[in-house]
Amino acid sequence: MPQSFSDLCDLDPETLAGIAKLGWTDAMPVQERVVPTMIGGGDLIVQARTGSGKTGAFGIPLIQSVDPEEAVTQALVMLPTRELANQVREELAVLGEPRGVRCLAIYGGVGYGPQIDGLREGAHVVVGTPGRILDHLGAGRLVLDSVQQVVFDEADEMLSLGFWPDMREIRS
Repeated sequence: MPQSFSDLCDLDPETLAGIAKLGWTDAMPVQERVVPTMIGGGDLIVQARTGSGKTGAFGIPLIQSVDPEEAVTQALVMLPTRELANQVREELAVLGEPRGVRCLAIYGGVGYGPQIDGLREGAHVVVGTPGRILDHLGAGRLVLDSVQQVVFDEADEMLSLGFWPDMREIRS
């Protein structure tokens, strides 16, 4: 029997409001397992099918952990493609809107201007591809000193695309 999000673990009312904005009522099995563990501070490796609710599984704890009063990057999600970056950013933005959490997608193949503006405004959650993350880090526009959580989404795909050295450099 699926659990309601309000029964899953101690989620604040704003996070529950973000979940409701997405139209979610009951937690998916991956969310039932992942959300309480991540909120408790545990490290995880998660494998689940497409459409199983993985983004919500890591997104809910990320959004819940952000302090919206601090205009610094507090969570980083790395993934292999710009399409996935946009998709994940959109879902996290809806989840985080009631709490005032700002989410920013950064990826290559587009101009730097909007990404630089988003970083200057204090994006709380950065969702991006390894190459562009490294570009912003190298230029000093992205600072990870306050990051408490890092997610490697589609890590197997990033590894198969040769991002391992970039992933290790960013994590360090």
